[in-house]
Amino acid sequence: MTSVEAVDPAEGTETESPRRRRGSRIAVTVIVALLVGIGVWQGVARVGRIETGSSGMSSGLGRPPCMPRCDFYAAFDETEDVVVAHEVSNPSLWPVTVISTDPEAYRFEPLDDDPAQDISFVDSHIGCVPQGTQSAVVVPPGRSVAMWVVNPQGGTKMGPDGWRLFDGARLRVRSLGVERDVFVPHPGTLYVDGSRGSEEFTNALEGVCKD
Repeated sequence: MTSVEAVDPAEGTETESPRRRRGSRIAVTVIVALLVGIGVWQGVARVGRIETGSSGMSSGLGRPPCMPRCDFYAAFDETEDVVVAHEVSNPSLWPVTVISTDPEAYRFEPLDDDPAQDISFVDSHIGCVPQGTQSAVVVPPGRSVAMWVVNPQGGTKMGPDGWRLFDGARLRVRSLGVERDVFVPHPGTLYVDGSRGSEEFTNALEGVCKD
């Protein structure tokens, strides 16, 4: 009669347990590395940004010479079409997509292949938005694009002594696949007057300059 020796269950698992432990350690290492990689990637992506450039134009009342550039951009009466434009640049090391969150108010000129043609402000002499503007544009590293601002006040009517002030645009940027909302300042404050009209406002500003 053949006898069968009893095998201690612990002995049968001695060679498997270290393998499972090594497999678990490898899995944990891989997961940690992935999490770190994702964090680094998102951090780098958020470095991609856009800035307000130095160039701009306006069809409204311009800044009087005596006023600091940072305080005033342009002024319009609410009966006028508000049309201004200014430069938006990409100082990042990779392309950044700029997306308008309000395509009726904020539009972008398409970029030319020649960087020398980045800021043209087409048709600025008649104060109208050029044909072919876009709601989004990809801005390569070191390049700039013209952003047009058109009636940001919309159809809102202001009461007597009413003013609407706009000091920047809320846009969206996409960098390395990561999107986020940003605020891009205008070169100065944009005023829309709902009560006194451009002529009275102009006279008031000229009076300030004389004082």
